[in-house]
Amino acid sequence: MSTTINALPVLPARRRAAIREDSLFRRVRTWWVLVALFLIAQENGLFTVQDNTYYSLKTVKEYYESSASLLALTILLWVTCGLLMVGHIRRTLRQMVQQKALLAVVAFACLSTFWSQVPLVTFRHAVLLSFMCIFAWFFATYYSPSDQMRILLAAGVIVSLASVAMVLFFPQYGMASGGEWKGVLAQKNRFGLTIFFLFAGLPFCRLSSRRRVLAVALEALLPVALILLSQSRTSLVLAFILVAARIFGPWMTRMRRDQIPFLLWFVLFGALIVPLGLFAGRSLILSMLGRDITLTGRTEHWSLLVSYAMQHMWLGYGYQGFWTGTTGDSGRFIAMVGAGMRGADNGYVDLLLQFGLIGIGLLLVILALCMRDFRRLFREPSIPLAAFWYAGVLAAIFVGDITETMFWVPNGILTFMLVVACVGLRNLAAHDGYLPDERSESDSTQPAGSIGSW
Repeated sequence: MSTTINALPVLPARRRAAIREDSLFRRVRTWWVLVALFLIAQENGLFTVQDNTYYSLKTVKEYYESSASLLALTILLWVTCGLLMVGHIRRTLRQMVQQKALLAVVAFACLSTFWSQVPLVTFRHAVLLSFMCIFAWFFATYYSPSDQMRILLAAGVIVSLASVAMVLFFPQYGMASGGEWKGVLAQKNRFGLTIFFLFAGLPFCRLSSRRRVLAVALEALLPVALILLSQSRTSLVLAFILVAARIFGPWMTRMRRDQIPFLLWFVLFGALIVPLGLFAGRSLILSMLGRDITLTGRTEHWSLLVSYAMQHMWLGYGYQGFWTGTTGDSGRFIAMVGAGMRGADNGYVDLLLQFGLIGIGLLLVILALCMRDFRRLFREPSIPLAAFWYAGVLAAIFVGDITETMFWVPNGILTFMLVVACVGLRNLAAHDGYLPDERSESDSTQPAGSIGSW
């Protein structure tokens, strides 16, 4: 944490917040963190071409070939991250040890090298996953939730401007063949998801006045426009989930305790009835989203992939061990469906392929622990607004994995945000992740309708 905050304990809360916000971007470390986040976010997608919706066999083959530029960017990224963590690794390691479920995933990915059909590929990607998780632990431990939000929003602006420049000056790299924007990433859907997660904190900014509300609304036009230009429908659905978390989360905290049982029954009823309604009207809903009942053939692919996963039911093929291009079981599956693929387009199926049922079990443990931490916060007189941000990000990841692969991706912002959200909820539940002035509008000490400054 910044020494500036500790040196000014006698100042009013809002004055301390203003000083902290002003000083954040005056530090050299902050700008190097932004460089690291940009390198993470672009997923080595600079100057890559997306030919079509389904990857061609040539594209799949090229994806698994080594590249000197890719190696150089990867070395630059992790040297930068390593230097940023110098002097703060001890506290980061303590945080890692406290969250054994997340640590178990990283350890399991490394151990899966021993039974992977491509051990060198598994080991290399497991090392990258380890570095990604360690840097996310550092980020969530070193910065307060409000500083995390500001830095990620700044990184979102940088990625957005770089993507606009890529489209304007290098359209052959910045746009897919169908006219969709992919910016500095390799694929349009990943571009939409990256923009979504970097700007996910925007709905949770504190709104002290109508002028501030208008400013945040105008700021939201940039990510919304880029998501629409990417034509990533999953990102749009996740945006609605995030806005719902922002609206209904604080409302739930203001309910009287005697109303909570009714709310729980209402949620249980909705969990039973809504899926039935969605199933009955799935054709209409999917047609509105531009999809057919098979999600453009994805459900047929999933059933085939599950049959492969059952051949390695408990341990899976190893981390990143199934998708090996046109060789092995991956090659046989690609030949069967007649389309070049690098993933199942479903995080749960991909997790089952990589880690088996043990991986699914670890994911359920992580989800249960996050729900426990969030429940602990409900026992407090007020809940930090950042808690709803973390919860909204986690909800978006678990829902988005139905049609995208977001669990434990070795590069990109997805795994980074998953770890940051888990660590952030744990710190808030332990009263170790926020200052008193970082409470949500549910705080009974604030006037009605007042949300405070961001």
